[in-house]
This record gives sequence, C-alpha cells and structure tokens, in this order.
Amino acid sequence: MASTDRPGLGPGVMSGDGFYDRNSATQDDAAAFGLALVAEAISGMPLSPDRRVVVADLGCAQGRNSLAPMRAAVTGFRAAGATDIDVIHTDLPNNDWATLFAVIEHDPDTYLIDEGIHPFVVGRSFYDRLFTPSTLHLAWTASALHWLSSPPQPLSDHFFAQSSTDAVAREHYRSRSAADWERFLAHRSVELAPSGAVVFVDVCTDDQGSTGSQPLFECLQAALRGARDRGDLSDRDYAATVYPSWFRTFSEWRAPFTPTYRGPSGAVLELVSLTPTTMGDPFWPAYESNGNAEEYAASQTGFLKAFLEPSFRSAWALSPDDCDRVIKDVFADTAHSIAENPRNASPDHRLVTGLLRRIA
Repeated sequence: MASTDRPGLGPGVMSGDGFYDRNSATQDDAAAFGLALVAEAISGMPLSPDRRVVVADLGCAQGRNSLAPMRAAVTGFRAAGATDIDVIHTDLPNNDWATLFAVIEHDPDTYLIDEGIHPFVVGRSFYDRLFTPSTLHLAWTASALHWLSSPPQPLSDHFFAQSSTDAVAREHYRSRSAADWERFLAHRSVELAPSGAVVFVDVCTDDQGSTGSQPLFECLQAALRGARDRGDLSDRDYAATVYPSWFRTFSEWRAPFTPTYRGPSGAVLELVSLTPTTMGDPFWPAYESNGNAEEYAASQTGFLKAFLEPSFRSAWALSPDDCDRVIKDVFADTAHSIAENPRNASPDHRLVTGLLRRIA
C-alpha cells in the first residue's frame, strides 16, 4: 500500500528532485500577474520601531517561482526602511526542501542580496496556524490556494472534481474549498500585523464554468481511463486518483467578505482588490514557431506530471515498481493524445489576483 508518509508523496506535494521547478513555467508565468500587488501591499505600510519585517512565502514548493516575488518584497521593504527581513517559506512536510535550499543559496536570481535577509522554512500546511500573532507583514501565495486540505472523497468518473458528473461529489469538493478558504483567512487574520497584507494569485472558474484547463485535463483523463480498462488500475485505485482541488469562482473567492472579514481574534481583513484575468498557454508560442508537436506535448505532460504524480502515487494500492510502470504509461499516453491535436489540448488559463489587508 502506498503511503502519504513516504518522502515526496502525498496530496498536494510536488514532484521532487527539482522536477517541479523544471516543469512549472505555467505557474511561474501566473505568478508574474501578482508582482505589482507586492509593491502596492508594501506602499504606506507602517513598520515597527525596530524596523524588522516578516515575509511569508506560502506554498513555496521548490522555490524557483518564489524568487521574483520574494525579491520584490525584499526590495520594497528595503526602500521603506526595513533593516532585518525574515523570509519564511512554508509547504507540506514532504516537500522537496533540499531543492529549495539549493535554489535560495545558489540561484543567480536569489533574493539574498545582503546579510540583513534571513531565510527560514516551516513544514506545515497553510491551513494551520504558522506564525506568532500580529507579526506577519506580508504573505505571498501563488498557484496554491486551490489545493484542498484533503480530498473529501474519491471520484468515480474523473480525476478533476469540476469535470465530474457526480453532483454530490462536486458539492463535497466545493464545500471543502469554502471551509479551507475560511480557515486560511482565519489564521492569517491572527498572524498579520496591523496593516499587514496577503497577495495571492490562483486559478479561477469563469462565469461560464470554464477553468481553461479542461481540454488539457481531458487528455490525462483519457489516459487514466485506459489504464483502468487495461487492468493496470483497479476500480478502487481509479476512483482514488484525484486532483484534490477546487478552482473557485469569482463569487466563491469573495464570499467571506461581507464586505470585510472578521477573524476569530477580532482582526478585520479587507479585500482591497480581486481581479480576474486570462493567461495564454506558455508553451504555444514555441509550438507555433517550430511546429514540433512532440516537444509541445512533452512540455504540457511535464507540467501535469510535476504537480499531479505524487498525489496519484499516494492514492494507489500498488507496489513501487507497479506505480512506476503505470505512471510511465499514463503520462506517455497523455503526451501521445496531446501531440495528436495540440490545438485542441491547449489551455487558456483563468486566473485571479488578490490583495487582502488587515485594517483593524
């Protein structure tokens, strides 16, 4: 039986050994939409007399996509007069921390620009309390809040809840998402310093019910269905193969704010901005230029595998060798399906950017 206690496995963990960093161009492009909000969040924020600042990177994965926002935060707070800046990266305990440490220390784009910047890590879910009350000045999170604290149930007909025909199951996933969003806000409301802020970038579902990812996801779903039909996955394992997520609608993102959110300690959060946007397929320009369908399919398959493989493996009651074989076959079949018709598979990602601030 596969176990979520095995290193590198579990719902929400990214593929290790730096694989996620090498295959997360989509998430990196998405994060860029939030960089301007970092400067807005810092603008006018009062600092404590000791001029020490705490910045959190929530859901850091392997760190490459965190460098630009953390550098923006460090630069902004330095300009505001901050002296010591603690940058605290958080993710699940089974995260690939070794790659994160190497990225922070050695990447040429690191935010470690002087000796007054101090990196730390916390191996815990951001749906839990992470920081001392009223000490957090800025939190950043990108491509992370759609992940659920845990999958509420198996899905018998699709790995992605919002493509399932099971209305009861969809409601369970939607309900878990709403509860998780409230938990996130409750903990951050306690942790944020007065005038502290959260900047987030995440996926979204538009008014027509589209996430923009469904065409790509259907290629993977067909491959999973094929593995079940061949007998490589039992009915039980097939149903357990889920992407434990919910892509919130604009109204679901806004729902806790009526018009503000009051946390358990009495702190009040204001939703300063919430902006829907669309991001094109980052791999499409290269395909348009060279026409190489196999290269395009490899890029999209690497993207999918980087964030889904650990969740899939942890759900299967298979030996490690059988897991390796099924993973290889499933993603090879996915790549073949994408390469057959790249235009039909190409996603047009729906995103949302947001800025929260503690106002009381």
